[in-house]
Amino acid sequence: MNWLLSLISSLRSRIICASFLSLGLLSGAVHAEASTIEEMAIPSQALGHPLTVSIYRPSETAPKSGWPVLYLLHGLDGSNRDWSDLGGIQGTLDRLIKSGRIHPMVVVMPNAGNSWYVDSADVHGPGNYETALMTDLPKAIEKRFAPHCERRTRAIAGISMGGFGALRFALKRPDRYVAVASLSGAIWQNVPVNLAAGGSSWTGGGSYFQQVDADTIIGGVDLPPDGAHFGGAFGTPFDARRFNTANVFTLLARQVKAGAALPAIYLTVGDNDSHNLWRGSFALYETLMADREKVEFRVTDGDHVWSLWRRTIEDALVFVDSKFGTPSEAVAPAVAALPEKPQRKPAGPGSSKIASGEALMK
Repeated sequence: MNWLLSLISSLRSRIICASFLSLGLLSGAVHAEASTIEEMAIPSQALGHPLTVSIYRPSETAPKSGWPVLYLLHGLDGSNRDWSDLGGIQGTLDRLIKSGRIHPMVVVMPNAGNSWYVDSADVHGPGNYETALMTDLPKAIEKRFAPHCERRTRAIAGISMGGFGALRFALKRPDRYVAVASLSGAIWQNVPVNLAAGGSSWTGGGSYFQQVDADTIIGGVDLPPDGAHFGGAFGTPFDARRFNTANVFTLLARQVKAGAALPAIYLTVGDNDSHNLWRGSFALYETLMADREKVEFRVTDGDHVWSLWRRTIEDALVFVDSKFGTPSEAVAPAVAALPEKPQRKPAGPGSSKIASGEALMK
């Protein structure tokens, strides 16, 4: 009987040891395959101080050419940590990559303060963030993580103010981005020229809806809110002409006129956006359609909140991923210098006249 008890005890010990070994190996494998989000400071000559960024790296081994890169921008009063702390971006990326819905990619999330993603040092604003994010940041990040990054493996996206910034960068340099996604983008049409000289007297867009007759109400021109909303990004007091020059609609008008090949464009917004930002997304969608440019547009149930963006970022990531790695095509050069009053040719008989985003209120 003693020999039987000894045999049972020996077998039990072996089973326990094997179990612990198995768990150790499994734990090590999980650790080795985990994705990471790393925060680092990037030297920025444009800002005169380091730029803080958070970088998501997938668990997979990087190919020799490096991963595709997505620049993901935050909104007003946000930071580089918003997408990880509030948006759950690491878990979303891990899940989509594991399921095969998207391929592995590096996601770069910079801290741009309330800069509105424009250069503003010359008007004592937050600083030259456009130059920092379009020059200093890619130079440092892509050299390390994507040494062979080019247009077909680079995209940009953002929420709210970041949606505005993403569209600005993509439309200013369409030769650099294969795709752009705006989630609840803070988009407004240009301030009409006859009102643009108002400076500090600019108090916002006024009435949006217009009654054509007793039975018909239409949307009007979607004008920006009062100048204080932008801090000093467009000067203090708010310089409406400076805003117009930097605005998405002006950049789009110029690139269309130049015949530039635009990045793939994805727009999404909540149907109950408490800031009424669906108006700007509608206006940009109509403008792109009037110009016969391709655009994907989604209206989703929700407000201007993270619970919406945690959902809509998934389809945006799938969209961006679907554009990565497509064969390079000849891209017409982007035009850096913008005329004060960009002109367009009508897209054809009966085409929309709102394409320039500069229609005057009457």
